[in-house]
Amino acid sequence: MERKTHGLLGLGALLLIFLGMMALMRLTASQVAQLSGGVGIIDLTFGITPSKISSALSGYGRTATAYYQWGFYSVDMVYAMAYATFYRCAVKSIIERTGMGGRKSELMPVIPIAAAVCDMLENTVMFFLLSGSRSVGLMWAFTVFNIAKFILVYSSLAFVVGGALWLLKKRLS
Repeated sequence: MERKTHGLLGLGALLLIFLGMMALMRLTASQVAQLSGGVGIIDLTFGITPSKISSALSGYGRTATAYYQWGFYSVDMVYAMAYATFYRCAVKSIIERTGMGGRKSELMPVIPIAAAVCDMLENTVMFFLLSGSRSVGLMWAFTVFNIAKFILVYSSLAFVVGGALWLLKKRLS
């Protein structure tokens, strides 16, 4: 019998790490919202426009800006690695368990990694914006990375949930 590279126990452990990091990321995001008088984290807004980015940047005080840069982003960088690792391993496991083959299925595990790269690029751009740059080009770059991140993350989520449901249905029948 062929050994699966991603057992359920390992995936469960990765899921717990991912969910723990998600909770910590949400906690730090709420701290930014509290420190900024409700402006909050704009990274979590799909497709935010440069005008809304500029407006949000104006609403952050010194303390909120510093916490956004150093507190939130320290957690968000690790969170991106956690979700990318979990989704990549889950996608690979589903591909193995379903017997999917071909070039497209070989590229599927790259999608969560690409999502994390977009997330980290989005974070890097926002770090510069929070440091005082008000470049419209950087704001557009943030918007592009933000949209790409959300599309890739939710594509990974859809594949994992759909694949897990398909495997569950197959097991129950």
